[in-house]
Amino acid sequence: MATAAAPATTPVPSSRTNPIALRIYKAVGTSFDDSSARAALDIAASFYADASSVAAGTAASGTGGVGAAAGPSNGLSGQTVDGGLDGEVFKRSLRGQTAMLARRGLKRDVERRLASSSQKFLEAFGEVDKKLDVLRAHMTEMQARCDQVQTELDVANSGTRSLLERADGLRAQRSSAQLRASLLSLFLARFTLSKEEAALLTSRETELSRPVFAALDKVEQIRVDCRALLGGEEGKVQAGLDIMAATLAQMEAGYTKIFRWCQLHFRQLTRDQVEVSQVMREAVDRLRRRPALLSEVLATLTSTRQTSILQAFLDALMRGGPNGLPRPIELHAHDPVRYAGDMLAWVHQATASEHELLESLFGVQRARMVGATRAHERTDAETLVDECLDRDLEGLVRPLKLRVGQTVKSTEGVVLAYRIVGLVGFYEETMRRTVGTQAGITRCLEDMHEVAESAFFDALEAQGRSLLRFLHPPDATLTPPAALRDSAQVLRDVLAVYDTSLLHSDPAVPAPAEQAKDGSSIDGEENTIDGVRHDDQVTTDTRSSSGIDRVLDAAVGPIVEMCERMAAMRGGWEGQVFLVNCLEYLQHTLELYDFTAPRLAALAAQMGKIVEAMASEHEQKLLEQSGLAGVVKTVRDRTDNTPLSRLPLTSPKPLVASLTQFSTFLTTIDPQTHSRLTLLHPRLAEDIHRSALRGIAAAYGDVCDRVLDKAEGYEFAETLLRRGKEEVEVALGVAGAAY
Repeated sequence: MATAAAPATTPVPSSRTNPIALRIYKAVGTSFDDSSARAALDIAASFYADASSVAAGTAASGTGGVGAAAGPSNGLSGQTVDGGLDGEVFKRSLRGQTAMLARRGLKRDVERRLASSSQKFLEAFGEVDKKLDVLRAHMTEMQARCDQVQTELDVANSGTRSLLERADGLRAQRSSAQLRASLLSLFLARFTLSKEEAALLTSRETELSRPVFAALDKVEQIRVDCRALLGGEEGKVQAGLDIMAATLAQMEAGYTKIFRWCQLHFRQLTRDQVEVSQVMREAVDRLRRRPALLSEVLATLTSTRQTSILQAFLDALMRGGPNGLPRPIELHAHDPVRYAGDMLAWVHQATASEHELLESLFGVQRARMVGATRAHERTDAETLVDECLDRDLEGLVRPLKLRVGQTVKSTEGVVLAYRIVGLVGFYEETMRRTVGTQAGITRCLEDMHEVAESAFFDALEAQGRSLLRFLHPPDATLTPPAALRDSAQVLRDVLAVYDTSLLHSDPAVPAPAEQAKDGSSIDGEENTIDGVRHDDQVTTDTRSSSGIDRVLDAAVGPIVEMCERMAAMRGGWEGQVFLVNCLEYLQHTLELYDFTAPRLAALAAQMGKIVEAMASEHEQKLLEQSGLAGVVKTVRDRTDNTPLSRLPLTSPKPLVASLTQFSTFLTTIDPQTHSRLTLLHPRLAEDIHRSALRGIAAAYGDVCDRVLDKAEGYEFAETLLRRGKEEVEVALGVAGAAY
C-alpha cells in the first residue's frame, strides 16, 4: 500500500495581516466611552428593529407582495430590500440576518436617511422663501412711506428754522436771567435783612428775645462784609455805601430797642430777690458796645437798686422781716455790740446778694468768694460790677454811719468798745476786698473804724490814768492789788476777743465766704454770719492802727507803772517781792496767747533783772547767817598779796569759828525754800533760793581753794576745813549744778 503523501502544510497567516484578527483586535480595542460615539451608535441602532419587529415585518411582506415585487433583489434568498417612495428602509425578515445586512447597507441607509432629511429641509426653506418675498414687499412699501415722510419733514424744517433759532436764543437768555436772579438773591440774602428780621429790630410790638439778637448779629456781620465792597469798583462802592446806610439805621434801631427794654425792666428791679434772665444778660452785654447807652442804663439800674436797698435797710431797722421775723434791729439798741453787729451783718448780706446779682447781670464767672483777696488785674466786667455795687450801696452810708457812730459814743467799757472795734474792722476788711478801697461803703466803714478805735483807746487810757490816780502801799501779803486784778481781767477779755478773730495770725487769710442769701440770721436769739457769731468772733487786721501791740502797750504800760510805784512805796526786799508777784501775775495773764510773745519777752526780761537782784540779796543774807560773809568778802575783795592767814577775818582762829558756824548752818538750812521767800510764787521762790545756795557753794569752794593754797600760809590746812566742797554741795542740794 503506497505510503500516503504527507499533506501539504498550509501556512498560518500572521496576526498582523489576518483580516479577521485585525477586525477582532479593532473591535476589542474600540472604546465606547466617548459620548459622541455612543450617540452615533444609538442613532444607527434606531434604523433597525429587534427580533419581534423582524418577524412582524416578515408576515407583512408575505401578504403584501406589492412591496416585494417592487423592491429590487439584493442577491439573498428570501430577503428583499425596498426603499419605498418615502425613503424609509424596510426591515429584513430573515432571522439572524439583520445585523449582517445592516452592516452591509449601513452606508446606503445613512445616505437615504440624509437625503430624506434634506428633502424636508428644502420643503421648509421653500415656505420660508415665500414668507421672505411677502416681507420684502412690505419693506418696499414701508421705505416708500418713510421717504415720503422724510420729504415732508425736510419741507417743515426749512419752514421752522428761524423759529428754532429764536427759541434757542430765548432759552440762553432764560438761563442767563436765572443765573443773575440766583446771584442777586444770594447777594440780597447776605447783605440785606428779610422783612421778618427787619421787623424784629424796628417793631415795638416784638418782645426782646434771641431772634432779635440774631438779627442784630446779622446786621453787624453785613457791615463787616461791606468793607470788601467799599474797596472795589465804583459800582460796588456805591452798593456798599447804600448797604452801610441802610444797615446803620437798622442797627441803631436794634440798639435803641435793647436800650428801651433795659430801661423798662431795670425800673422793675425793686425786689430783694431778683433773677437775671439770659435775655437781660445778653442785652447788657450788647449795650457794652455802646458806652453812652450803657452808662444811662446803669444809672437807671443803680438808682433803682439804691432806693430799693435803702428802703429794705430801713424796714429791717424799724419793721423787721415778714410776720415779725426777724425782729426789728432797733429793738437791740440797748446792746451796742448786738445792735452794731446786726446792722453790719445786714449790710454784709445785702452786699453779697447785690454782688451776686451784678455778677450774674454782667456775666462774670465767680473767680473768688466775697471778701477774698482781690486780684491785681481786673477785667472790664469786674470793674463795672464794682462801680455799680458802690453806687447801689451808696444810700446805706449815711444811716449806717449815723447809727454806728451813736452806738460807739454811747458804749461804756473797754471790752465792749474793743468788740465794736473788731466788729467794724472785720466788715471794713470784707468790704475792702469786695468792693475796693475807694468805694463809699468802704470809706464809711474806715471812718467808723477810726471812731470806734479812738473811743476804745480813750477808754483804755482812761483806765490807765485811773490806775495811777489813787496809789497806796502794798498790803502785808504783797499780793497783786485789786486794781491790778481788775485791769488784768479786762486785758484778758480783750485778748480773748482778739484771739477769736480770724486775721490775727495771718493778715492775708481771706475773710469768710459769702453767705447764702438767707444764711444770715438776725433774730432775737442768734446773730450769725456763715455760722460765725459776730458779737465775739470778730476779725481785726493786724496791719491797722488797732494792732495788738498797740493795745498791749496801752494796757500793760500803766499796769506796770502802777506796780513799780507801789513797790517803791514799800521799798527794800518786800517791794521787790511785790513787784515780782505783780509782774508774774501779769505774765500769767499774757502767756495764754501766742501773739503776746513780744510783750511777754519784755516782761520776762524785766522780771529776770529783779529776780537776779533778789537772788543776789538772798545769797548775801544766807552768807551772813552762815558766818562766811566776812571770809568771802575778804577772799574776793583782797587787793594786795598779803596771805589770808595774816588778815584779821581770815586768820586761823576767826576762820575756824566761821567754818564752825557754817557747819551749823548747813544742818539747819532747807535746800527747797526759805522763810523770806514764802510770799513769792513757789516756782520763783525755789529758783531764787537755789540760785542763792549755788552762790554759797561757789563761795565756799573759793574759800577752800584759798585755804588749801600753800601761798596763803595756813599750817595743817586740811584740819581747818571740816567739810569738803562736794560735801557742802550735797548738803545744800546743789550737787552737780553749774555755778
